Amino acid sequence: MAAGALVLAAAGCGGGNGSSQPNGRKIFKSAGCARCHTLAAAGAHGTFGPDFDTSEKLTLAQIERIVAGGGGGMPGFRGRLSAAEITAVARFVYGATHAGAGGASR
Repeated sequence: MAAGALVLAAAGCGGGNGSSQPNGRKIFKSAGCARCHTLAAAGAHGTFGPDFDTSEKLTLAQIERIVAGGGGGMPGFRGRLSAAEITAVARFVYGATHAGAGGASR
């Protein structure tokens, strides 16, 4: 049951915007992601990292892994962000890059 709830939460289903849930957009900006990456949904116009508006579409699991552990010149955020914050950022980026994709794979 817990795994099912996690899948629903990751898909953005069944959860509200309760104050206990970290805000992925705010974390994206405050953690410095917006300085390197372009993402219209965040009002970000970084020029160092991939442009998320035009780059390949990663799965939610790929995004979480990269945010946590880094890769390709990007530092990892495990230790700087909580697991919930990493998940929130990953869900935000995934949702922003897959909007209108009609159930793209995770």
